[in-house]
Amino acid sequence: MGTVHDTESGAMPPPRELPIIARLALPIALAQFGMTLIGLIEVGILGRTTPTELAGASIGRSIGFTALSLGIGAASALEPLASQALGAGEPHVAWRAFRSTLIGGALVTLPCGALAYASSWALAPLGVEADLVPPARAFLAAQTPALFLASAFFAGKTFLQTHHRTRPALTAAVAANVVNFVVCGVLVLGDGALTRFGLRPRGLPAYGAFGAGLANTVSNALLAAWVLVPAWKLRPRDTKEIAETRDPSVLKVLALGAPIGLQLLAEIGVFSLAAVLAGKLGKTAVGAHQIAIGLASFTFMGVLGVSGATAVRTGNAVGEGRSPRHAGLVGIAVGAGFMVITGTVFLLVPRVLVRLFTDDAEIIELGATLLGIAAAFQLFDGVQGVAAGALRGAGDVRFPFFANVAGHWLVGFPVALLLAFRVGMGAAGLWWGLLSGLVVVSVALLARFLVITRRAIRRV
Repeated sequence: MGTVHDTESGAMPPPRELPIIARLALPIALAQFGMTLIGLIEVGILGRTTPTELAGASIGRSIGFTALSLGIGAASALEPLASQALGAGEPHVAWRAFRSTLIGGALVTLPCGALAYASSWALAPLGVEADLVPPARAFLAAQTPALFLASAFFAGKTFLQTHHRTRPALTAAVAANVVNFVVCGVLVLGDGALTRFGLRPRGLPAYGAFGAGLANTVSNALLAAWVLVPAWKLRPRDTKEIAETRDPSVLKVLALGAPIGLQLLAEIGVFSLAAVLAGKLGKTAVGAHQIAIGLASFTFMGVLGVSGATAVRTGNAVGEGRSPRHAGLVGIAVGAGFMVITGTVFLLVPRVLVRLFTDDAEIIELGATLLGIAAAFQLFDGVQGVAAGALRGAGDVRFPFFANVAGHWLVGFPVALLLAFRVGMGAAGLWWGLLSGLVVVSVALLARFLVITRRAIRRV
């Protein structure tokens, strides 16, 4: 990344940028909502079993999502590569980048999946209650194939959205949720799932957390297939031109995606470790944490939609030789505004939201408390999420990694440990600590974007 000329030349003004970002962000956000709804459905169904199955699977899901971060990073490398190439009128380069991204995703998710499963043997030494370990391990075992499938889905979705084709990811999310509701219900609850509809099956076993992991894998397989087929149809017809395109290679994708993946690992990892540490506070704390983080993650999908649209627009601007500043700032404002609205909902009806997932009175009360804290960090989550997308589109992938490490691990995590275990605030202390780290990250990323867009950005 480098500077080549004054950034203000040829800049598109905000009034024109806003509707473009809004039209692109809405279907992306709806698709992201649908993807997160898969996890919420799993939580809701597991919440009808036992607190042990719910808490154990929650720990397993957190570990698995952490392992997926590097795969998402590889897929996210496609945002600047493809959007800048298309902005420069080079569709064959964008296609080559897509193919390289799929290979790179496989190279990182397969070993990460094995490592995630192996890490389940460290749960007991970390102080997690012994009866939570088997369901956590069972969920991880069944979910492991979903890591590569999810990475492939993200790559296909990203390639399509750089072409402003967002409908396939949205319809894929709808179909996957329908399938997941049925498959997860049957596998997790067994006979109990069908008796709710007046059926009387015999001998249908209930697999609990393991069944939820299997349903997750089935859902991700459907998601991947649904977007890869239309992505394949966008391939350039001039095969000679594709063959002669040497860049970007798999190594370039991994070099660009590694900082993005490590950034996600730093962010996701601290929240996942918080879920593991909640296991030391008991089943109620784990269940409440999972429901609250699930709801917060659900609203964050709207931010990811705006972030993806902003990354495309800033990448297009760089490819066209324009300033990406206006696109980035408009996107950040939209993301922050959306999260103010969702935070207000968290404050107004926290118990109503938690009751959607459990009937346990203790979990409902603690979950409502955690949602109150989540409302406080919605604004900062919105700013940092879209600012990271704006920086990705501009090709700046290293600074967000360092900002996330510093904010979450040098500030947020120590504060969380202090408040939760030393001060005695429990799960609420964990969340206040996470909030402090998020504030640092959001301020740092916004400041970075303002600094680098003083001048034009060179293509990656």
